[in-house]
Amino acid sequence: MSNKVKLSYFLNSAVVALTLSGISGVHAVENTANQVPAPSINEFIDSMTQYHPYVLAINEGNYQAAAEVEIARSSFDPFIEQKTKSRVSGYYDGTNLTQRFTNPIEDYNANVFTEYRIAAGDFPAYEGGYDTLSAGEASVGVAMSLLQNREIDKRRTELRNAGLATAQWEAQATSMLNNFIYKGVTEYISWYESALQIKAVDNLLVTAQDREKALTTRVEKGDLANIVLVEFQANIMQQRLLLAELKQKRDAHAQMLSFYWRSPQGDMMSFNADTPPNDIEWPFWVGDAQIMALRKALRQHPELDVMQLEQQVVKNKTALANNALLPKLDLQASIARDIGAGSETLEGTETKLGLSFSYPLGNRKAKAERSQLLSKQRELGHKFTSIQQSIMQRFEQAYVYWTQAKDIAALQSENASLARKLSRVERTRFDAGDSDMFVLNARAQNEIKAQIKEIKAKVDLLKAELMLYKEAAMLYEMK
Repeated sequence: MSNKVKLSYFLNSAVVALTLSGISGVHAVENTANQVPAPSINEFIDSMTQYHPYVLAINEGNYQAAAEVEIARSSFDPFIEQKTKSRVSGYYDGTNLTQRFTNPIEDYNANVFTEYRIAAGDFPAYEGGYDTLSAGEASVGVAMSLLQNREIDKRRTELRNAGLATAQWEAQATSMLNNFIYKGVTEYISWYESALQIKAVDNLLVTAQDREKALTTRVEKGDLANIVLVEFQANIMQQRLLLAELKQKRDAHAQMLSFYWRSPQGDMMSFNADTPPNDIEWPFWVGDAQIMALRKALRQHPELDVMQLEQQVVKNKTALANNALLPKLDLQASIARDIGAGSETLEGTETKLGLSFSYPLGNRKAKAERSQLLSKQRELGHKFTSIQQSIMQRFEQAYVYWTQAKDIAALQSENASLARKLSRVERTRFDAGDSDMFVLNARAQNEIKAQIKEIKAKVDLLKAELMLYKEAAMLYEMK
């Protein structure tokens, strides 16, 4: 399992664990944290992206991916080596010390080196190459590949793929953040819907309670039968029951939101479950221009970026497999000069040129690896097409839902307006004695239901807009 997959698995496991802890620990949050006013959507998202441990874990993944590039680049770091050889017994007593500085170069799989050697004592004839003049020998040289490893080699492939892995993680992190923000904002909208519905029912209930007082006075004066008041009170009880159910729903969403809303210290904060903000500062509104921009963004969707980068990784590995099929022909050239006194045979400038050649017969491993990687390229091509079509299909489905949600929201607003007018007219008729309590209660119930549906339709439109941004992965971009 790759580091990227491991980290992704860890993050997905972490958010599940944190969610469960948020659910199980809501009473502790309620008891220990002072409730503060509910934030706007922008404030809520800023809190999630800056302070939430899930997002902080994703940021650590970015640092780790960047470190992988440095690790791969380290294979081209210059290095120094020293070797000493001394004969401590026997007829000959020669001692030789060699120091070499090597600087790897990416092009041509080359190495530039400088070397200094110095020897003292006597050497047998077959070790005469160790001998130097009294001040030693200095040399400079270059080694490079002419066929295999000339254009590409393992080190360069690892460096390129490390850079691609970093870009892959950034795309994957963007996708993960968008999904996380979508979950948090969806929960916020659900809480907001319940809070608005409570506010609407509460306002109607206050009006109904004022009318109850007036009806009580009329019953006491004998202008109305007591059954009329009882029937009206039964209607108020239905409204109170509805209000209690809505509060239960709102409070449940508020408790879940404490998992997403964080303080600068990363602690969960309680929502004020009583008052929604006057303006949630909705940032994801949609018009024709936004639809065009979102459709354009689909071409740079992070899921597609991940797949394209994976294709490039396999392409690099395929190039390396093709490289392994080439003969190995390496060149090494150097210039050396001895300094000081000693044998005349060591005086002057010495130039060396060497070639090495090798090629494995058959080379079945490299051929099989190339065949395997070519198949992998075709597989990723098919997957890319499938993912691309899936993204387009999901967006178009969300677009259809959005257009329908707009129509439904407009119709529900008209329906609520008509229900309010009918309820107002029926109250006037009842006060004039032209209607009965049964019809009045029915109109009142219809007014409440219409307002509840109107709020739900408007929030459903927000959810539809949110889904469009989510499918285009435009809820949040990595900075």
